[in-house]
Amino acid sequence: MAERFPKGSILSVISSISSPNSGSKQPKSGKASESGNSGRRRPPQPQNGNPEIRSPEPATLPLQPSRGSRIRANSPAPSEEVTTQDFLSDPRSAINPRKPRTSKISPSKTRQAGKKGLAAVDMFDFPNPNLERENVSSIATNPNSELWTATPPEPRESRPQEPPARIPGTRSRPNTKKAPVSKPRPQASQRPSKRSAPRSVPPLVYATRLLILGVGIAVICGTLLSVVNAVSRASTVAAEEQTTTGEKNPDAGDSASAAAVTGEVLQLNQELGALKTQVQVLATENPSLKAGVFLVDLDTGSYLNFNGDTAFASASTIKVPILVAFFQAVEEGRVQLDQMLTLKSEHIVGGSGEMQDDAPGKKYSALEVAKKMIVVSDNTATNMMIELLGGAEVLNQHFANWGLRATVLRNNLPDLEGTNTTSPQDLINIIAQIDRGNLVSVKSRDRILQIMRQTQNASLLPKGLGEGSIIAHKTGNIDTMLADAGMVDLPNGKRYLVAVMVKHSPETEKPAQTLIRDISRMSYRYLNGGETPADSQVKIKD
Repeated sequence: MAERFPKGSILSVISSISSPNSGSKQPKSGKASESGNSGRRRPPQPQNGNPEIRSPEPATLPLQPSRGSRIRANSPAPSEEVTTQDFLSDPRSAINPRKPRTSKISPSKTRQAGKKGLAAVDMFDFPNPNLERENVSSIATNPNSELWTATPPEPRESRPQEPPARIPGTRSRPNTKKAPVSKPRPQASQRPSKRSAPRSVPPLVYATRLLILGVGIAVICGTLLSVVNAVSRASTVAAEEQTTTGEKNPDAGDSASAAAVTGEVLQLNQELGALKTQVQVLATENPSLKAGVFLVDLDTGSYLNFNGDTAFASASTIKVPILVAFFQAVEEGRVQLDQMLTLKSEHIVGGSGEMQDDAPGKKYSALEVAKKMIVVSDNTATNMMIELLGGAEVLNQHFANWGLRATVLRNNLPDLEGTNTTSPQDLINIIAQIDRGNLVSVKSRDRILQIMRQTQNASLLPKGLGEGSIIAHKTGNIDTMLADAGMVDLPNGKRYLVAVMVKHSPETEKPAQTLIRDISRMSYRYLNGGETPADSQVKIKD
């Protein structure tokens, strides 16, 4: 520092005396320094530009920088004051300003995010040399005199804002690393969205949801069931109305009811219009007779329905569904074919058959009784079979389960009053189910058809068939009813089902027989390619 002043000046002497290498002590003074910190050596200013705030110690006399002093950018105005005692103890304090202490403080919450802290440094330039001589001369003559200070220049508009005062009790560390500045926490709208973890559902809420779901499913199922039930009821009512209409008006609703007759068993395609016209002509020529006809071609699905769903007195034709019920019981193990049955007095009745001549107590096998019921249409054997199978109520339940709507057993045979009923469509339905094996096994089906082919009465349907045809059928005859129903195998390989029932008065039994034969002859000619034998006798094979 000495080379900056002229040799021989008092400043050079003071500088040489107070030099740290001279080993001279600081001049004693009776007055203590007002600042209280003049004897401390302050740490040098860090050179790395850390955001530190230097808080200068208060002084009694502010030093006036020279007019040509320069203030570095981003540094506050000098606020350090020098007293006379400080100057005497250390004259260099007036020349070499001490570097103010620096201390780290945490970034203020009021600071804007992303800005770093600023360090304020007090810097002094050397005074004007001309003024130095006058100040030094006055100090030499009167050491206790106060130093004059020049008024600081007015602040500029671009002067930076002064940093806050030093926080008491903090100590600055020189050459410390740059303090990390905490980044501002992003607001809720700026934070990256995270997928929230699924919350566990309490068991009570889960059970409540399941209960609500179950109730909803139950309601939907109940609604569907009610709709289905309503539809089924409507269809049943419609079928009953059609049946009633058919009884009142025989010519109405034949085609509509045909599909409902054997829809579950047979696939009906189209009605045989030409054959139906011929049957209608025959019925018109016999106004005293009430006829019902139902025919199905099993190969093509074509059908004929003329009053086929009308209920008639069944006579002996009801023995066909009873025979089916017997073989079902055999297959279920409730009855054995060789099981012995005892003839009772209440079984014996008049009419057709030969068992009525046997004495009570005679024993027959179950299969033998079943054959007599069909082959010779034995009424006594039929009553034994009804008792074996559980009575009329049990048999009627079976008939209903098989889809026989008009077939009902009300009394034992011979039922001359005609209380037992059936219809041509029910007879075709039960024979079709026998042929398809829906109700019984193949073995039982073969037994049933073999028994029906042995029917001895061949005066009705067989009279209209040509030679080589085979028919498995069952007749029925009481004073006011004549019927025949069966399955016909033609020589050309075709198979069809036909049932004809004619209601007549006792005086018109012969015309009724002729009508059934003519209908059988027309059907045979129509389905066999035009051949129409005149009153041919069909051979019945065992």
